[in-house]
Amino acid sequence: MKTFSKIAMGAMLSALALTSCQDDTVTEEVVESAVETSSFEGNIIPDQYIVVFNPDKIKPASKILAKTSFTSRDAKAKAVREISEVSKKQINTILTDNNVDQSKVIDYYTTKISGIAVKLNDSEFKQLSKDPSVIGIEFDRVVQLPKFEVEEAITGDAAVKMPQQTPCGISRAGGAANGAGKDQWIWVIDSGIDLDHPDLNVVTNTTYARSFVGGSANDCNGHGTHVAGTAAAINNNVGVVGVSAGASVVPVRVFGCSGGSSTSTILSGINHVGRYDIAGDVANLSLGGFFGSGCSSNSSYRSALLALGNGGTMVAIAAGNSSANAASYQPACVNGTNIYTVASMTCNRGFSSFSNYNMNPIDVIATGSSVRSTYLNGGYATLSGTSMASPHVAGIMHARGSGPRTSGSVSNRGENYPIAVR
Repeated sequence: MKTFSKIAMGAMLSALALTSCQDDTVTEEVVESAVETSSFEGNIIPDQYIVVFNPDKIKPASKILAKTSFTSRDAKAKAVREISEVSKKQINTILTDNNVDQSKVIDYYTTKISGIAVKLNDSEFKQLSKDPSVIGIEFDRVVQLPKFEVEEAITGDAAVKMPQQTPCGISRAGGAANGAGKDQWIWVIDSGIDLDHPDLNVVTNTTYARSFVGGSANDCNGHGTHVAGTAAAINNNVGVVGVSAGASVVPVRVFGCSGGSSTSTILSGINHVGRYDIAGDVANLSLGGFFGSGCSSNSSYRSALLALGNGGTMVAIAAGNSSANAASYQPACVNGTNIYTVASMTCNRGFSSFSNYNMNPIDVIATGSSVRSTYLNGGYATLSGTSMASPHVAGIMHARGSGPRTSGSVSNRGENYPIAVR
């Protein structure tokens, strides 16, 4: 049965959201049923929704191209573009049939899922939620990068002259490997990357390096640049070295300078990666927010990330920094092929006090406490968080061309968390 979450009828209808299984149908009577309060949890954006369509009726590019292997990013982009144009027309027909103005669409998702981010009033929501082509409507939510403290900063001449160091987390991950020259990329879905950092091999071509929050893909927050360095800082005798040293890192900027974003914006970033990624690429998502119960089945990230992983792109996700159950946080709650949720440990292999926990959905653990890496304006900084743990695993997967190995474990709350290594 397709189910619709609602607080009340009438004036409260704007608070609705629906979720369902992909092969379900809906009748008008079902719309009146009230279900899970979980849909109302998290930092909801009023009247703004993510609508997902039945992939059997509007096929995303990933489904149509599932048996096609691409080595050329341009060739894949051309194929995806042609499919996406058809999908958009199909989506617009559904909107017209349900009296929803197309100008209310914030973005179309056509590569990994078929969906839209859209603003809806009460009557539009109710009408659209009856359409049998719609399998899910979720609230859009505010997503904020975790607040981080710069524990140490190295800037200016000191950064330029700093002899290369191998940070503890890199050693714990099995040491640095040569990632330079590989055709596969690491997509950093984050706050951007310092585009001219001398210790990073940044893909700056604006076809790939994109911002979905205005401006360029250049980082003005620092978070994304730090993530990129842990995964792939160059082995050049200066600064730091990353796990897959010298790998090409691609900035997909979904957070502004203050670290604010939304689920719909992050999905736009994932949709962008889905246009150009090839098998063996890696995507790092050091981000997330509270969803609530039912996260693993109802999160709108789920279908997009599953399609990304099934297509051969490996995904590393930060578990979250709330010292809470990771199963309630998206996208950390998502499990699937080539998807790894990462908790944080200290250099001494203790469980980081801030890290979310629960081995379902967490897969592995890596160093996230006091990690030194690249930072803004060609500098370096030491930060802590599961955001810092995740790119260790991204680098491991890029270097290996497969999921991480494990060696040893960290115990917490009666569970043993396998340590990810190269």
